[in-house]
Amino acid sequence: MKKLFRLKNFYYFTTGIIAIFVGLVGGVIDIIQPESLVHTATHLGYSLEFFYLLGIFKILGAIALFFPFEKIKDLAYAGFMFDFIFASYSHYVVQDPTSKIILPLIFLVILIISYILKEVIKKQKLIQQQAQN
Repeated sequence: MKKLFRLKNFYYFTTGIIAIFVGLVGGVIDIIQPESLVHTATHLGYSLEFFYLLGIFKILGAIALFFPFEKIKDLAYAGFMFDFIFASYSHYVVQDPTSKIILPLIFLVILIISYILKEVIKKQKLIQQQAQN
């Protein structure tokens, strides 16, 4: 029981990092498009319309991560995964500094940890339910 409690805490911590910093904050930045984002978009060769739409999906993804519906949650995980991979690759293609290439990959690792914890918690709950029956 204590193990499940710890797993849940770490799951909410890792999921919260993605939801708050990438989904909500990142999504709002993509939508309001401050000068720093305009510069990055131009540098990477993306249109600002792309970032506006990306921002909307980031916010929806952040909300979906805490939905009780597994399929919607899994779609959010997939969306963030693609976002991190393509962000890293985009910085690599334009030969940005290594720090800009690695940062999305760090978030990808956090996302993967969150997803694995979600699955472990789901299995632990099933085991507990079967033990009670």
